[in-house]
Amino acid sequence: MYKFDTILKNYFTENEIDKINQTKIMLIGCGGLGSNIANILVRTGFSSFILIDCDRVEIKNLNRQIFWKEQYGEKKVLALKKNLLKINSSAQIKIIHKKIDKEDLKQIILKENPDIIIEAVDDERTKKFIFEITLKHGKKVVCASGIAGYGDCDNIKIRRGENFVIVGDMKKSIKDYKPLAPKVTAVAAMQADEVLRMVLNDIKDKKIK
Repeated sequence: MYKFDTILKNYFTENEIDKINQTKIMLIGCGGLGSNIANILVRTGFSSFILIDCDRVEIKNLNRQIFWKEQYGEKKVLALKKNLLKINSSAQIKIIHKKIDKEDLKQIILKENPDIIIEAVDDERTKKFIFEITLKHGKKVVCASGIAGYGDCDNIKIRRGENFVIVGDMKKSIKDYKPLAPKVTAVAAMQADEVLRMVLNDIKDKKIK
């Protein structure tokens, strides 16, 4: 049985691998963005996850989400955990099948102490309180805004601030446009890349100090 870290040695230094492995990721939303982000991050070496979602896999999800038809009806958090463990069987993955509110999020942050929180939900009100509460607790957060439609991936932007990143075209909501695999996956990949940037830049910053 292979050890996933042996693959990573082709791409990262030992120090980088250690930092990636030690980073705890909280992923809120395991649908189009979340399942793709998790798939990318686990392949990049991240192995400590808290997955949060209240939905179950539907057949219509298969146009853009990392699930299979055999997983129809399963809790998304459980189905995604199974899929991630097929890539790295030693990953530590905690699942929470629940629609969280502000108080839930506060309690989970205090209990789990994640390093980076990824917002991958559709509801704008939920997006807002995830962003606000995360920053209030001094955590880093990677968000998305504007992921729907097609043919305009060149409009995807990255807005960075202290401890936060927002990725998307900042305009096209799924309320007005359909969520399709190319653009959803593109934004998910950029969110995952921003997580990696945060982690590896943290190593560089410590070296400079």
